[in-house]
Amino acid sequence: MSLINQALRKAQNQRSPNQPATAAENANAAAATNRSYNASGTGSKSGLLVGLVAGIALLIGLVAGLLIVLLRSEPAPVVQQAAAPVSATVTTPAPSPPATLQPLAPAPETSTAATKQGAPSVLEELRIAREAAEAKAAAEALAATEAEAAALAAKQAAEAAAAAKPSMDIIQWLSDAKISGVRLSGSASKVILNNKAYAVGDTVNLVLDLKVMAIQEARILFVDANGKKYTKQVL
Repeated sequence: MSLINQALRKAQNQRSPNQPATAAENANAAAATNRSYNASGTGSKSGLLVGLVAGIALLIGLVAGLLIVLLRSEPAPVVQQAAAPVSATVTTPAPSPPATLQPLAPAPETSTAATKQGAPSVLEELRIAREAAEAKAAAEALAATEAEAAALAAKQAAEAAAAAKPSMDIIQWLSDAKISGVRLSGSASKVILNNKAYAVGDTVNLVLDLKVMAIQEARILFVDANGKKYTKQVL
């Protein structure tokens, strides 16, 4: 702007020797001066805007570059931390604990299920066998008891028969009885006593409980309830 003022003064000095400047020329000169001033002000404002934009762009670029550098430099500590255990001191391993006996593993469920399925039949068979053995033992014990009782009864009967005396009533009855005849035919032999035929085992007197024991050609044997034997000759 100082250069413009100097040019205006120089022009005025050049005109002053010839003729004085008119009012119109002075007005034109003033208008030109104002336009020059406005143009210089507008140019300076445009320069400031351009500089401001350039500064902002430069600042953005610096920030972006700094972020890139930081992002690239972040993995370095991770590598160092991961590699750090390599330089660790070697430590002696701790003594292993004594081996302990492990319990036997349980049988598979399949075998257990099969055993459970087969168990009822086995148990049923065992139960039946046990009941049969118990029944057999009970029957044998009962038979032994009965045999012992029968033997005891026979012994007592024999002792009673031995101790008993012949019945005088039977002796008297046999003395009065009459044998009419004898027919020998093995097991079918018969004797006619008091006009009646009797075979071996037949009772000849219900009151005296006297039975035919044997039929022979010369004699007939009788037996009473006490086992006492009597003989009658065949005449």
